[in-house]
Formats: sequence, structure tokens, C-alpha cells
Amino acid sequence: MISDVDCTRLAMPSGSEEPRRDADLKRKAWTAVFLSSALFWIVVALLIWRFWG
Repeated sequence: MISDVDCTRLAMPSGSEEPRRDADLKRKAWTAVFLSSALFWIVVALLIWRFWG
């Protein structure tokens, strides 16, 4: 069983540890956000065009 101290350590790393950020993962995440946003607005535009066109 995990103690309270272990939970705190897992949730909040000590100040000496720098958070590890993978640049490739960050780029993929932003690409996914951009593409999903673009897809959403394309669908909205097509629906508007279909109903009012």
C-alpha cells in the first residue's frame, strides 16, 4: 500500500528535480490539438454551407 508520503512524492517531485519534457511528445500533442481543432471547424463550416447553401 502507498503511504501518504509516497503519494506526495509522486504528485509533487522535489524542487531539485527538473520536470522532464520530451520535445517530440510536446510537438505531437500540439499537432493533435491543431488538427482536431481544424477538423472541428471544417465540419462546422460544411454543416453551415449545407444548411444555408
